[in-house]
Amino acid sequence: MSNEGSAEDLQIRFRHSSGTDIGPFSFEDGNTIQSVKSVVFGRWPTDGPLVKECPSSAADLRLLCSGQFLDNSKTLKDYRKLMGSTEPLAVVTMHVLVRPPQAGKAADKVDSDPGKPAKSGCACVIC
Repeated sequence: MSNEGSAEDLQIRFRHSSGTDIGPFSFEDGNTIQSVKSVVFGRWPTDGPLVKECPSSAADLRLLCSGQFLDNSKTLKDYRKLMGSTEPLAVVTMHVLVRPPQAGKAADKVDSDPGKPAKSGCACVIC
């Protein structure tokens, strides 16, 4: 998993929704999606536009290939067909999304006044 790999390795670039690319990095077919996320998290840019949306862990990252979210337990080999051409020196582009922080969720669940009715996340009104 380095920037320079053998002809059998996959070269993968990760494109953020802002249009900024991370990589490309070399991965072997046997790497799980979870290990790929760990590499992307470990090499997340420390400057530029992606600093504002820095994930707090690899679990905050979602990877997409050909419009499909990738499963953490599967390997890159399982997704070879989605990647299209993986000829030597070809670079595959996957999209990376960062889950937004959920800071307000825990605060909403704890209410300071136990006599108040619980807040509901949604409501339906039928007229």
